[in-house]
Amino acid sequence: MKTGADSGGDASTDNRHITIYDVARQAGVSPSTVSRTFSRPDRVSISTARMVQKVADELGYHSDIVDSRSGSQGRGLVAVIVPDLGNQFFTGVIRNIQDECERLRFETLILDTRESITRERRIVDTVAPVVSGIILVSPRMPDAMIRKCAQLRPLVSVNRDVRGVSSISIDVAKGACQAVDYLYSLGYRSLTYLDGPAASWSGGIRWRHIFNECDAKGMSVKRSLPCAPTFYGGYSFAEKYMDDPTGAVIAHNDLMAIGLIAALRRLGCECPRDISVIGFDNDTMSMVSSPPLTTIHMSLSVLGRGAADLLMQRLSGANLSVAPTVPARLVIRQSTGARSSKPLGRNGAEKESRS
Repeated sequence: MKTGADSGGDASTDNRHITIYDVARQAGVSPSTVSRTFSRPDRVSISTARMVQKVADELGYHSDIVDSRSGSQGRGLVAVIVPDLGNQFFTGVIRNIQDECERLRFETLILDTRESITRERRIVDTVAPVVSGIILVSPRMPDAMIRKCAQLRPLVSVNRDVRGVSSISIDVAKGACQAVDYLYSLGYRSLTYLDGPAASWSGGIRWRHIFNECDAKGMSVKRSLPCAPTFYGGYSFAEKYMDDPTGAVIAHNDLMAIGLIAALRRLGCECPRDISVIGFDNDTMSMVSSPPLTTIHMSLSVLGRGAADLLMQRLSGANLSVAPTVPARLVIRQSTGARSSKPLGRNGAEKESRS
C-alpha cells in the first residue's frame, strides 16, 4: 500500500496534524470506519481493522500519543489489565511485569476492570489502537472473547490458559494436592473449598484438583457458592460455614482465608484450635495475619516476568506453541493443626457432606 507521499498526495500532510480523514482517504474507507476501528474495533472486521491500523501507522496517526511500534530502540507501551488493583496477588504480578518491560524500554499502562467482564472488554477495545501489546492478568472474559481481543494486538493471558492465545499460568496441581494431603495427615476427612468469583478460571482449576485428590483419599468435600475474592468475601462466608462445618477450609486466596478466620473468631471458633484454614498466594498478609496463614505459594516474579517475556517474543514475531507454567507449593504456618474433637456448628456436631 502506498503512502500519501508515494501516491503523489498532498505533501502538506507531512507538516500538519494527521486526522482520521487522512487515514480514511488513504485506506479507501469512510471516516466513520476509521473512527470505529479505534474506538469500537469489535464493530469492524479484523481485516479492515488491520488495514486501517497499518495505514494509520504509516501516516503517523497517534504518533502524538504514543509510538505503538516496538522498533529497534525498544520503544512502546504495554497495557496490563487486571481484575482488582487492591489484591496483592495482582499488584505483585504487575510490578514484575513493569520491571521486565522497563528493562526492555517499554512503558506500562495499568488498568483495573473491577471484576467486570464488560469493563474488561471495553478497556481492551479502547487501548488496542495505542499500545504495542496487551497483557491480561486473570482475565474474566470467555475464551472466545479473549481470542477476538488477541486479533487486535499481540496479547498474553496470565494465570489463564486460552487455546490459540499466548498464555502463562500457575500449575496448582502439586500445591493443591499437598494441601489436601497435609489436611488428611492432620486427621481431617472432610473439607470445604471457599470459592472465588464465578468467572475465575483459576478457581475452577483449583477446585478440580482439590476434588480429585479428596476423591482419591475418600474424603468428603464441598464447594461454596462464588464469593468476592476479598477479605469481606471470606468474612461473609463464616455464618454459612457454621451451618454445616467441615473442620477444614481451603480458600480461593489468602485475603478470603484471613477474612473467614476473623469472622469465625467473632463466632467463638478459633483457628487452628477448632478449624484449619489454608489460602492461596502466599502474599505479605499471609505472614502477618493472626495466626500466620498456611498457604500455597506461587512465584509472582516468575509469573510476571514470564508474561512480559512472552509478549516481547510475540512482538518480535515469534509463533509460540507451548504455554509455560509456574509451579506452586504448600507453605505450612500456624493456621492449620490437628483435627479437634470439639463439636462444631450450631447443631452441636460436625457434619460431613459430599458434593
